[in-house]
Amino acid sequence: MASSIANLCNTIIGTGMLATPGAFRYTGLLPGMFLIILCGFTSAAGLILLTMCADTLGGRKNSFFSIALKTIPNGARFFDAAIAIKCFGVSISYLIISGQLMPQVVLSFAKALNSHETLPGFLLDRSFWIFAFMVALVPLCFLRRLDSLRHTSYLSLLAVMYLVIIVLYYSLPSKKEHLPEPGPIYIINIDGHHFLSVFPVFVFAFTCAQNMLPVHNEMRAARPLHFFRTRKAIFSSISLAGTVYLIVGVLGYVSFGSNVGANIITMYPDTSLFVCFGRVSIVILTLCSYPLQVHPCRAALDKVLAPRRASLDSLPSTQLNGIPDTHYRDDEGNISSDNAGHDSVDVPPQLAASNNAQSEMSIQRLCILTGIILTATFIIALIVDDLGLILGYVGSVGSTTISFILPGLLFSSLHKDGSRAKFRRLAQGLVVYGVLVMIMCLAANILKSVRNIPSKADAEAFAIETRRLSSLVL
Repeated sequence: MASSIANLCNTIIGTGMLATPGAFRYTGLLPGMFLIILCGFTSAAGLILLTMCADTLGGRKNSFFSIALKTIPNGARFFDAAIAIKCFGVSISYLIISGQLMPQVVLSFAKALNSHETLPGFLLDRSFWIFAFMVALVPLCFLRRLDSLRHTSYLSLLAVMYLVIIVLYYSLPSKKEHLPEPGPIYIINIDGHHFLSVFPVFVFAFTCAQNMLPVHNEMRAARPLHFFRTRKAIFSSISLAGTVYLIVGVLGYVSFGSNVGANIITMYPDTSLFVCFGRVSIVILTLCSYPLQVHPCRAALDKVLAPRRASLDSLPSTQLNGIPDTHYRDDEGNISSDNAGHDSVDVPPQLAASNNAQSEMSIQRLCILTGIILTATFIIALIVDDLGLILGYVGSVGSTTISFILPGLLFSSLHKDGSRAKFRRLAQGLVVYGVLVMIMCLAANILKSVRNIPSKADAEAFAIETRRLSSLVL
C-alpha cells in the first residue's frame, strides 16, 4: 500500500506544484482552491473507473491495450501509441529541466558560500549534468516492476515535503521582511484572458493514469479486497497531492499576492542555504519522476509493436505454472480466488487457448526497448532546450485522453449491464468533461503560440540587425 501511494504521488506531484501560486494570480483564492478540488475529484473518478474495468476483467496483466481489446479493439494500438508519445515527451522534459536547473543550483550554493569566482566551468554546463543524471538513472529504468521504484518515490516525497516546509517557513509574519513587497491579494480575480492559459496547470496537476494499471496489477490482495485496496491508494494519493497543492498555492499566493512569479521557488532569497537545498529538492523531484515515465512508455510501446502478445494480458482463464492467473498467492502461500462475486466478460476461445507465459516481455525485448527510449531521450535532451510548446499540445491531447476520455469510454463499453452499469452516466459525463478540457487546453496552447509569434516591427528590426551584422562581417 505504501509503495502504491508513493509511486502514484510521485507520478502526480511534479514541478507543476511550483506553478500553482502563479496560477492563483489569475483566479484568486477561492476559484483556485475550487479548481484544485474539482480537478482532483475528476482525476480520481477516472482512476476509479479505469480500476473497475481492470477488476471486472480480472487477472494481473491488465493495460489500456488489453482493456481496449474487449471494448474498442480498433483503437487499442492508437491508445497505447498516444500514451507512449506522451510519456516519452514528458521524460525528455524532465531531463531538460534537470539540466537547466542544476547550473542554477550550483550558482546558488556558490553565492551562498561566496565561492562563485572559483567554480569550474563544466559545473555550469547543462550537457554535463544531463549526462551525469543519465548515468545515475539508467539502472532504475531497466527495472521490470513499478513497485521496484518505491525507494526513489519515497525520496521524491521527502523532497516535496522540504519544499512545502520552505513555503510554510516564509509565510510566517516574521519572515516577510526577507521577501519582495507583496501585491494585492484577491479572493476572486478571474481574468478571462489569462484564465485559459493557467487552466491546464490545475488539470494536469493530477495526471497519473499511465501508472494506475501497473499499481493495480501489483497490489497485494485477493478479490474483492484487491479493488478496495487499490481504491484506497487512489484516494490517499489524490488527497495527499491535493493537500500539497492547496498549501503551496494558497500560502505562496498570500505571501506575494499579484506579484507572485510563475515559479514560486525563485521568489525566495537565493543566497539562503535553506532555499538552495530547496532547489536541490526540485532536481531530485524531477529526476525521480523520470523512471516513472519510462516504465509506462516502454509498456505502451511494447503493446504497439507486439499486439498479439499484448492481447494475452489479463485473460482470466490462462494458466501459469498450474495456478490460474485469476488467483493470488498471499504472503502465507495461500491461494485465493480472484473472480468471486464480480462481473465478468467472455474471453474469445482463440485467446484463452494461449499460454500466459507468452504475454510476458522477454528480458531481451525489455532491454532493447528501454535502451531505445533512454538513448532517444538523452540525445533529444542534449539538442533541444525547450519542449514546452510541443508538450503543451501533446499533453492537451494525451493527458486528457488517458485521464478522462479513455476511462469513461472503456467503462461505458464494458459495463452495459451488471451491478456496475449504474456508473455509466458518471463515465459518460467524464468523457464529455474530458473533451471540453481538451478543447480548452488546445485553445490555451494556440493562444500561447500566437503570443510567441514575433510582430511585424520585431521582424523588421531583426532583418535590419541581420543586414548590419552581415555588412560588418563582409
